[in-house]
This record gives sequence, C-alpha cells and structure tokens, in this order.
Amino acid sequence: MIKYDFKGKNVIITGGSMGLGKATATEFARAGATIILADVNKEEMDKTSHELQKEFNVKVLEYTTDVSNYNEVESMINSVYRKLGRIDILINNAGICKCLPLEETEKNDIDKMIKINLNGTLYCCKNVLPIMKKQRYGKIVNLSSIAGKLGGANASVYSATKAGVLELTACLAREYAEYDININCVLPGIIRTPLWNQMLVEMTEENHADKDVVFKSYTDTIPMKRPQEPVDIANAILFLCTDEASNITAQNLGIDGGQTY
Repeated sequence: MIKYDFKGKNVIITGGSMGLGKATATEFARAGATIILADVNKEEMDKTSHELQKEFNVKVLEYTTDVSNYNEVESMINSVYRKLGRIDILINNAGICKCLPLEETEKNDIDKMIKINLNGTLYCCKNVLPIMKKQRYGKIVNLSSIAGKLGGANASVYSATKAGVLELTACLAREYAEYDININCVLPGIIRTPLWNQMLVEMTEENHADKDVVFKSYTDTIPMKRPQEPVDIANAILFLCTDEASNITAQNLGIDGGQTY
C-alpha cells in the first residue's frame, strides 16, 4: 500500500458521506488531511464525520449542501475558505443515476441528473477555482464514469452528463494550467455502491432475488472478471492529488478492470 501524506491539506469532497465519497474521505483522512464533507444526507454525513475523527483524529467539517443549488455551493466554499484560509483539493463526487429508456424517463429525473451530475460539478469548480488561482496551487478530481465513454441502452441522460464532465475537465485543465492547478477525471467502472444498489433495484423492479444475478451479468463483461472496490477509485484519486502527479492534468483515468482504454 502506498502511504500518502496529506497533512496540512484541506480537501472538499462532495457526496462524501457514502459510497465512493466515503471511501475517498477515509483514505484522505488516513493520510492526515483536513476533510470537508459536503452532502445532502445530514444523518449519514454525521456518521462518517464521527468515524473519521474517531479513527484518524483529523479535523472534519460538515456542510449540508445540495450541489445543484448554486447559492448553497457558493456559501459552502466561501465558508470553508474563511475558516481554513485555503482550499487545496476538490473532489467532485456527488452524483445520481436513473436508468430507463429516454421516453420513460420523467422530466424531473432528467433535470435532476443534469443539475447534480453536471451543473453541480460546474458550480463547485467555478467557486473554488478563483481561490486556487490566487494560491497558484490546487488539485481537482472530477468523477465521471465509464458510461461517459461506453454509453449504453437506458442510460442516455446519465451517460450524457458524465460525458459532459469529461469535456469540462479537459477544458478547465487547459484554462488553469498556467496557475499550477491540476484538473483530472476518474472514471469508475462497476462497483457495488449505494448508487449501484439503487440502479439494481430499478432494473429488477425491486425483485431483490434478481439483484445479484443482474450485477453478475454486468461484471462478467469486465476483462478482469471482477467489480471494482471503492478503495480502488479512492487510491487513484489520492495519487492524482499528490505533488508527484504535478505534471498530470486534463487526463481521464478509467478504473474499470479493462473495460475502457
């Protein structure tokens, strides 16, 4: 295991209370970072915050934040900057997915996926980049998905938002490279997170006996024949935020067992 050292670094993680966000927060906490959790789920955020402080003795700040609400994002980032004096790392992890044929997808669900997955990433970047520009230092990792490259039936809206995150990453990385800000994108493959569990519930019409069968049908398409674990994605995110990765920017890193290239 690589032993990372992020002591003295302030890390904002959106959607940080569960799944990939929690795994990422855990690894940053293990490496000594100050953790800022931004999530709509206050109850789960409280649990994660307590666990991180108890296990790693690090400082954790909590912000109940809906990333699709620009004013809430702006308020959260301004508050973090006032309290801590700098923001070193931003992990745009918050996201949702609903897999249905487009004609069966409700307008509210379309709007919600776009607002959280794409607008939320834009809002966070827009508000944190002036701070990082002033510091002449910063690391941003945006969470896309292999769906942003592969596409697939019944995932048109989700895939479109994640493809948008890929292009957003490339554009911003070039725009802010001269300020020593690294902006990269990680594309998780198939992982049994709460997000995937919800997708399985929808795909099996809440027939829980079929969930494992459907999940296996997806993992069987992976060249390495196994799903990814949240810590696999977290480790990639941490590496991209190290100074050793200072010459890596505008890149899309798939953690998917060989499904994409």
